[in-house]
Amino acid sequence: MNPARRSYEARVLLVPLGSGAAEVADGFVVRGLGGMMTARGVTAATAADGSAIALRSVPLGGSGRRSVARGLDAARLVDDADMVVLLAVEPSEVSTALCRRLAEAARAGGAPITALVVGSGGWDAPRAGVSMAALREAADVLVAVREAPLAASFLDVLRGGSREPVPAT
Repeated sequence: MNPARRSYEARVLLVPLGSGAAEVADGFVVRGLGGMMTARGVTAATAADGSAIALRSVPLGGSGRRSVARGLDAARLVDDADMVVLLAVEPSEVSTALCRRLAEAARAGGAPITALVVGSGGWDAPRAGVSMAALREAADVLVAVREAPLAASFLDVLRGGSREPVPAT
């Protein structure tokens, strides 16, 4: 949570799709994005066969709107989010079934879903077409940026941006 905020801050759930995306998400903390919730345990095989999803929800940077929760299905993972962001770095780590299930759960709860693609490595491989189609189908908005600092700035805008305190008059 931004201590300088004097207005609403959106509750963003960041879902890193795979280990590469989780590393990028961990780097967001040094850019001041602590306080968001993030999912852990996502791999390319997560719910690939349609079985139950069992993910962890943890505060990014050690502080968030709720404590660590384990064994969450898609609906419980997104239940208190104002917006869900699917973070993708490596196309081979994007689970099409997980994207679909998270999108269904987010829409059922009224939360928009954004796909945020960071970097361009591997996105010209054959598997990338399937991954990009899954992200496009799941998301209301798809944003592609070249590097993590741009992604961090985008996420800060989604949650409401930083604001200086305004003195009462």
